[in-house]
Amino acid sequence: MDFSTLKKLSRFKDIVTTLLKYGLDEAVQRLNFPGAELIKRIYTVDREMGIYEPIRCVLEDLSPTFVKFGQSLRPDLLPSDLLSELSKLQDEVPPVETSEIRTVVEKGLGQSIETVFSTFDNESIAAASISQVHRAVLKKEGSIVVAKVQRPGIRKKIQADLDILESVARRLHENSDDLKPYDLPNLVSVVRRNLIREIDFRIEAQNLRIARTFASGTDVHIPEVYNEYCSEQMLVMEYVQGEKIRDIDPGGEDAQDLAKKGLNAAIKQILEDGFFNADPHPGNLLVTADMRLCIIDWGMVGHLTERDRYELIDMLKSVVDKDSDALVHVLLRLSKFDGEVIEYRALERELLYI
Repeated sequence: MDFSTLKKLSRFKDIVTTLLKYGLDEAVQRLNFPGAELIKRIYTVDREMGIYEPIRCVLEDLSPTFVKFGQSLRPDLLPSDLLSELSKLQDEVPPVETSEIRTVVEKGLGQSIETVFSTFDNESIAAASISQVHRAVLKKEGSIVVAKVQRPGIRKKIQADLDILESVARRLHENSDDLKPYDLPNLVSVVRRNLIREIDFRIEAQNLRIARTFASGTDVHIPEVYNEYCSEQMLVMEYVQGEKIRDIDPGGEDAQDLAKKGLNAAIKQILEDGFFNADPHPGNLLVTADMRLCIIDWGMVGHLTERDRYELIDMLKSVVDKDSDALVHVLLRLSKFDGEVIEYRALERELLYI
């Protein structure tokens, strides 16, 4: 048995132990992993939880790959209470030692930190399971920037976790009729594709440059990226001074103005540009001193063809016009079917109740 197989078996044990920790014994039975019955429940959470809270806790304990999986579950098929619980998923972990981060930075730069940066803060200003962020000053430009640096070894861990998650999804799909509508194996393939792109910071640097072009002349600010210093494992971009949008008073006039700006930005990105931020959660949104929205994370983006955008506009028009026949037609054009027979009239009647 090779070392990689042993590591996967160890990770399987982590997964089973975590499921048992939060009382998800039935899930362990459905997974039907060899040797799972030998793993003893050494301890369990000693507080009462709701129905769906254990699911969120398991995903957080097994992050980052499993957190991304939970964030990708289809909202149209999930109970509202589960959606509410999954919206609380956190991707925050203690930062790694600065010495380890310096190694990653200097490998990406191909030279010492002191050669490129006049200052590089040892303390991170944000830390997540994939990367952490350090404030710095570029020596040549004199600009205050942030360096988003991948945690050492995270790529191998994500690859291994994706392989395991694929196995878990396949077993759950095969052993549970209740879960078949979710098509978990296909969902894992989507998560794999997005995560592999997300951990290549050269792609995010490119996304930032495209986003800045589209945002020119709007109320949305996109940080400038310093491509010369970016690598697969490090992204260097403008440091933006701003307030987190979650700290804005939701009942104030500023909140209403920002909501309009955010809506206008989303409409422009989706219907006009066909290029949009696919992860616009509150942690990715800042409000600058001049009340502009700043989107700081462009690791995940979506693309729409011109045809897609026209069909979305047709769908919105049919909703506004209350034209159920037109709405059915556009929904069928936008949807994917696997040989299922669509009861056209029944679908049209159901849409009247929405």
